[in-house]
Amino acid sequence: MVTLSRAHSVGRSHCSSFSTRLYSFNATTSQDPSLDPNFANDLKTKCRSPTNNPNPTVPLDFSSSNRLGTNYYRNLQYSHGLLTSDQTLMTSPSTIGMVRNLARDGRVWGDKFASAMVRMGLIEVLTGNAGEIRKNCRVVN
Repeated sequence: MVTLSRAHSVGRSHCSSFSTRLYSFNATTSQDPSLDPNFANDLKTKCRSPTNNPNPTVPLDFSSSNRLGTNYYRNLQYSHGLLTSDQTLMTSPSTIGMVRNLARDGRVWGDKFASAMVRMGLIEVLTGNAGEIRKNCRVVN
């Protein structure tokens, strides 16, 4: 999953997908302490809701939002992971070393990514009542 997560360097995310990290993280802290404060302030500016767009979007990776950027893992080291699932890779003892290694040597990533995609392709597809296509990926239908 650490290898596959780099795919989060491509595309955009609606501000509503991570706004709790900026404004209502938990009962004692409004802002997620794992976010770099300057990065959080920049996100707050970009996520202000103009009247013509109630749910703006921002790049998943500000350094390379249109390709699989090599800075994805470096950004995590600087606490610039947009999604909680990304930044958590730097807080887990079982993944932090992998993130650091992939940040140091981007060439290793390609082989690992190809292997992980092949393994994902071997996972059986759920069909009929066994599976579900979510209308909103964050909520079970």
